[in-house]
Amino acid sequence: MPIEIIVPRLGWSMEEGAFVAWHKRDGELVKAGEPLFSIEGDKAIQEIESIDNGILRIAANCPKPGAAVRVGDVLGHLVAAAELTPAAKSASASPVAAPPPATAPQHVAEAAAVTPAAPPVPAVARIASVPAISPRALRVAGELGVDWTKLSGTGRTGRIRERDVRAAVPTSTAAPMAPVTSSVGQAATVLVTGGCGFIGTWVVRELVGRGLRVVVLDAGERPARWGRVIGAASEDVSLVQGSLLDRESLARVFAEYQVTQVIHLAALLTPACQSDPWEGCRVNVLGTVALLEQIRLSPIRIQGFSYASSVAVFGDEPDHAQSLSEGESQPLTFYGVFKKSVELIAAQYWREFQIASVGIRPQVAYGPEREVGLTAGPSLAARAAARGESYCISYTGKVGCDYVEDVARAFVRGALETPPGAPVVDLSGEVADVSQIIAAIVAVVPEAAPRLSLSGPPIPAHLPPSPRPIATLYPDWKTTSLAEGIRRTVEFYRV
Repeated sequence: MPIEIIVPRLGWSMEEGAFVAWHKRDGELVKAGEPLFSIEGDKAIQEIESIDNGILRIAANCPKPGAAVRVGDVLGHLVAAAELTPAAKSASASPVAAPPPATAPQHVAEAAAVTPAAPPVPAVARIASVPAISPRALRVAGELGVDWTKLSGTGRTGRIRERDVRAAVPTSTAAPMAPVTSSVGQAATVLVTGGCGFIGTWVVRELVGRGLRVVVLDAGERPARWGRVIGAASEDVSLVQGSLLDRESLARVFAEYQVTQVIHLAALLTPACQSDPWEGCRVNVLGTVALLEQIRLSPIRIQGFSYASSVAVFGDEPDHAQSLSEGESQPLTFYGVFKKSVELIAAQYWREFQIASVGIRPQVAYGPEREVGLTAGPSLAARAAARGESYCISYTGKVGCDYVEDVARAFVRGALETPPGAPVVDLSGEVADVSQIIAAIVAVVPEAAPRLSLSGPPIPAHLPPSPRPIATLYPDWKTTSLAEGIRRTVEFYRV
């Protein structure tokens, strides 16, 4: 008897979801436990495994990728070979089919009519020829119109990953995104300072995905992570090695590339600023002033400017809080002082020269390719879980967690949708204890539980006393949940 394939309930409150894609094709042999199709619920995409062995028969009215489906909807059936019509049997098992008799029943004749004229490949051979693909890559392939069945995966087992799908976009049949243009009709060019870093790489990826021309100014060389995160499109990103403090070189970059928007990420972080405050001030403060001056003097009007501030501008305890203004406390590090200075400088450039800006204060940014720094712990733990390795996060306590794609999107929107003024906004990621972060990883990789641990002193939270969430600027803002961000991070490393 055929077994119905239905849309499952992925959560207690789920009534409907979105159909993502089949992992098997109509007529293929399916084994119990094999991924059969994917459904997107409220928070994540989930692979649905087959509950039994059989041959897949997809319903004629099966929804297309992206279409809404309700819990309980029938998507198809699993049937035994004996239950197939003669025409269906020939399509699933025999490369040579005898023509149906003239008196064949109507439903058999209809089945035969849709059988391809070319001899079908046996089911076992077809299964072997379809590559494995991660759920996230599957969703992105649907969004970009990429035929993933023709791709070669870069995973160690040949699995197709998101980067493989995105790398195929230039050669796919997907309609290209309309280029963003400036107010004078020229194609927009976004300058990203510090674009070789962790967040910078994801910012570049977001910009490239929007079809924008990107030029990166960074002291470093072209990083290998660009290829892993951005794919082949990273070869089209211009990289200028240099310093913000070289004002002549900075002016040449603006002129040569006809920069229209700027995203400023370049900075020295806390340890470097604490060990050498002079150099920290030069790079973080004077470098920002040099950039703002070039924006002011640029012959092409710069239409948008976003920059990285930090929650380090806030103190930790009431004892430390000698008020700078009502509801704010003094930063506890040189890095925090320098970032606070940048916020005040940006505000002054708006008052004096009407140069609008958006400052973004991320909390702990996590995600794929975060490998350096104390707060890289959640990202490294997710990577270790995906690879079957052990890892200990070296701090405890609660912190705000911002998934890196949200961080990148915030900077990009800040530069492309800069409002008048000089607002500074806080990202609204989840505040979570380190034990909750580990629990989120274990929820994706249960077998990793005994290999993950935590130890060390509590980490300073630097929570804003009076938060101004990014949604005050962009009301449609959506935050990636910790559970989903961790799932994507694990999936990036899983092969």
